[in-house]
Amino acid sequence: MMLKLILDAHGGTLPDNAIVTFANTGREMPQTLDFVQECSERWDVPIAWVEFDLEAEGKTTVVNHNSASRDGEPFTAVIRWKQMLPNVMMRFCTIELKIRRQQAYARHIFGNLNYDAILGLRADEAARVKKALGKSAPAIPRSRAPLYDAGLTKRDVIAFWSDQEFDLRLESVNGVTPSGNCDLCFLKGKALLSGLMARHPETARWWIEREQEVGAECVRKGRSAEDGRFRRSQDNASYAEQFDAVRRQGDLLEGWKDVENIDCIACTD
Repeated sequence: MMLKLILDAHGGTLPDNAIVTFANTGREMPQTLDFVQECSERWDVPIAWVEFDLEAEGKTTVVNHNSASRDGEPFTAVIRWKQMLPNVMMRFCTIELKIRRQQAYARHIFGNLNYDAILGLRADEAARVKKALGKSAPAIPRSRAPLYDAGLTKRDVIAFWSDQEFDLRLESVNGVTPSGNCDLCFLKGKALLSGLMARHPETARWWIEREQEVGAECVRKGRSAEDGRFRRSQDNASYAEQFDAVRRQGDLLEGWKDVENIDCIACTD
């Protein structure tokens, strides 16, 4: 919505000094990738798709809808480079897969960090806006939140998309998309993860494999395999254990009910 309003404010075209980026982690749902491409095609606006690539200049490579990773390859590369899994306390996935990739692309285009980062934060997200705008410093770009400045809320966003000829083809609950962002992000509630696993069992394999890979390395170094988990608190099972429980019991936890508690919708933080 923010992108479309910017285009409309400039005669339907992107200003010459503006770029649009989409940072692909490889763990987005296919519908998300298709949606980004549809925005680009329907609105005739170029969108630069960027991914983490340790061997590329600035650890950033430019891809497109056809060549974009779809099995978590950039995410896997970051984990192996860091030799650990991200978790609630160390969310380096957002930093390395999204923020720094977009910053690297901006440096490639602008030559420095003297630019504004335009964020789609709404007027009903005042705390997030305050936090984001307060991070401006010489080492990072200035942040702007035009939706917040315009007083636009979640209700306005829902109304906007109801008038469009297309939309993100993922289930929405009270204006929140449970399977948005990384499909089984560890910041999503336990019950929600169970619901997602039940509906999209194919998404579990990658998360299970990463925990098993890092867990095995932890054991090799004389540590506990539980140190190799995305969610380390004692009441959280491994992804393999949770997926097994879902397969045996079905979707008993009714995962959509804790959708309002999804912390990962703030991953732009």
